[in-house]
Amino acid sequence: NSLQIVNANFDLILRALDLAQAAAADLAAKLIDNALEDAVSCFDGFGREHCAMQPFKVSFQSIDAAKDKLLRETGFDLAAAIDANAWRFVTVQFQKRHLLAHKLGVIDADYVSKTGCAASLLGRKVTITDGDVRTLVTHLKTLAEALYHGVPRI
Repeated sequence: NSLQIVNANFDLILRALDLAQAAAADLAAKLIDNALEDAVSCFDGFGREHCAMQPFKVSFQSIDAAKDKLLRETGFDLAAAIDANAWRFVTVQFQKRHLLAHKLGVIDADYVSKTGCAASLLGRKVTITDGDVRTLVTHLKTLAEALYHGVPRI
C-alpha cells in the first residue's frame, strides 16, 4: 500500500509540473521549486514509514546518509538500484532541496563542497528545471521500489 501511495504522490508532482508549463515564468519557477521539495519530502516520508519498525532510525532527507545507514544496518545498498551517474544526480537534487528549504535557494559553501559545483556560483540562486524534477521523480520511483523490496518491514 505504501508503495502505491508514494507512486501516486509522485504522479501528482508530475501533474503539478504539467500545470507549471502553462504558468507565468515566476509562478512556473515557484511550482518547479515546490515540486522538487515535494518529491524529496515524499520519498523521505515513504522511507521513514517503510523503515519505521526497524531497530534503528533513518531519515531520508540526506539520501547519502540514509544509504550509508541502510548499508551498515541491513546490508542493503540503496544506491545499487540505479547507476552511479543517476545516484549522483539524485544526491545533487537533494542538496538543492536543502538550499530551498533552509537557504532560500541561495548556493552556500556547504552546497559547493557537497556537489562539487563551481565556487563562482556561491551566493547565486540554485537552478532547478522541470526536467531535473521529472528525472528525479523517475529515479525516486525506482529507489522506492528497491527500498520496498530490499528492506523487509519488521
